[in-house]
Amino acid sequence: MKIIDSSVEILDQNPGEQGIYQMIELAGRTAYKSEDKVTETSANEFVQRMKNLGHGSPLEHGTVYLTVPKTDFNRIVDDHDFNFFDCPFLFWGATELSDKDVYLTTDYRTLCKFHYEELLKFVTEPTEKHVKRITVKFICDRGVSHEFVRHRSFSFLQESTRYCNYSKDKFGKEITFIRPQRGLDDEAKPVFEFGLKTAEQTYFYLLDCGWKPEEARAVLPNALKTELIMTGTIPQWAQFFKLRCSKNAHPDAQKLANDLKAQFIERGYLTEVEN
Repeated sequence: MKIIDSSVEILDQNPGEQGIYQMIELAGRTAYKSEDKVTETSANEFVQRMKNLGHGSPLEHGTVYLTVPKTDFNRIVDDHDFNFFDCPFLFWGATELSDKDVYLTTDYRTLCKFHYEELLKFVTEPTEKHVKRITVKFICDRGVSHEFVRHRSFSFLQESTRYCNYSKDKFGKEITFIRPQRGLDDEAKPVFEFGLKTAEQTYFYLLDCGWKPEEARAVLPNALKTELIMTGTIPQWAQFFKLRCSKNAHPDAQKLANDLKAQFIERGYLTEVEN
């Protein structure tokens, strides 16, 4: 058994179309904790496999910034029965369009779903006219993750207790739990740790009895460590901070939200005045 502190980090997407695929793979492999299979050339194959299997959620984490000449944009829209502007997952990158270009921010799943992959030739780095999408990795307990996934405008991927077998070598043959923000005083610590240790032993015993990880997980508590990938626009994150940095937020959620908000301010994504 291991107890660690929660943490949060911003994941930067690499430039270009390849960076889109690499972010998709990184997010997708978090669910199965298979990051050890990432290679310099594995991203394209991973993305194609997700498409073939119909697993769309990893694709949402590949942010696509487009600067499309208006003539090309109009031609592409006219060639499709579906109106690109009506896509509910599309984020506009400018409040008004220039005379010659259209600035759009979307995700790879949207392009695939509505067969707009040809727009990938217009992939660009984000400008001041694009809405920025930010991908974040939380290491937190299951209770906090249940609160965060209620922000339904985001895209999510989470470490899967269905497929992660914590008795395996890759997990150190132990279960990792999160230390609560309130800390553990001398009186509470042994009781807290006894509960976690009992849950761990019960989980491993059920596996030995032939239960699958997805069945044995039923005995694991909210303190179980999980990894959660969230991707959303800066305005969506601002709303997240409004709720999760509040004095009424759960202390463990508030701690992570405050840490992340400080990183946003440091990077210039938000200002103190805006919050």
